[in-house]
This record gives sequence, C-alpha cells and structure tokens, in this order.
Amino acid sequence: MAPRHNFETPDDVTEPPLTPNTGGVKVGADLGRRHRKASDWKSFSSYLPEDLQRRFRSECALAGIEVRQGLDEAVRTWLDTRQAGKSAG
Repeated sequence: MAPRHNFETPDDVTEPPLTPNTGGVKVGADLGRRHRKASDWKSFSSYLPEDLQRRFRSECALAGIEVRQGLDEAVRTWLDTRQAGKSAG
C-alpha cells in the first residue's frame, strides 16, 4: 500500500505527533471577568497603519481570541496605564 503523503511520518502512527489543547486559551489575568454578552459590545471605527493592523490581527489569531477581545484588552491596559500615571503625578 502506497503512503497517503510524502512526509517522513509512517501511516501506521498510533498517536498524533501533537497533543490537542483541550484546556482553552487564557489571555490576561481577568479575561473571565471581562467576558461579555454580544449585546454589551458597541461598535466603533478607527484606522491603524496597515503593518500594525496585520500584526495585531495575527497575534489575536495566534492567541485564539477575536480581534474585539484583543482590542478590549489593549484599550483597558492603555486606560489603566494612563490612570496610574495620573495618580503618580
């Protein structure tokens, strides 16, 4: 019987080479607390340089989250940082 592909892995491997992640993806310390219903989200539009937008979308995809979740985390972190700077000054 001819192999189904040209990889070096034989067809009779009993276990997959990688173990699937069944524990879910966790981003940020309080992601669970920030989970919102779809009706809690409000749309807004903005512009970013193309390279920054591509990097951001890629990182969201790699983290397994939606872009809106990444934006939520980024904006909250930015606001918290600004608030901490005002408190210190």
